[in-house]
Amino acid sequence: MKWIQKLRQIDIGISVIALVLLIAVTFAGVIFRYVFSKPFSWQEEVQLALIIWVIFFGARYAFETFSHVAIDMLYELFPAKAQKVLTVLIAVVVTVVLGCIVVFSMKYIQIMFHYHLHTSILHWPYGWIYLPVPISCICMIIQFWENSVAELKTKKEVK
Repeated sequence: MKWIQKLRQIDIGISVIALVLLIAVTFAGVIFRYVFSKPFSWQEEVQLALIIWVIFFGARYAFETFSHVAIDMLYELFPAKAQKVLTVLIAVVVTVVLGCIVVFSMKYIQIMFHYHLHTSILHWPYGWIYLPVPISCICMIIQFWENSVAELKTKKEVK
């Protein structure tokens, strides 16, 4: 499954590049505003797009590395069989929530493209800015199920 690894590297790469650009644009904006008294009129639009891309392309990686906030203190109190059931239940809930985000964000993006909604200064289509949302949520669903299956396998081997 080398192509899956390549896709995963692409989402990490996009997130890192977007973060570096976000920091550079913000830093340059501060310098130009306060040192040269020439603020960028387009800075906020670029920052909005980059923040969305950083968050959503980085979210799948956070699932992969278990970096999202988790409160597993109660989960650990349950016996192994109950933990397996909870693992599946949590995976189903996460799938439903992320699936709803996919559906609603796709509808939202379709509306943006249909009505040709774009940013006011750079005229970037909002549909392209928000496109990472459904893509990322689909990737997060896949990653979460991979994590859940791996967790179920380790519980089977340990107990």
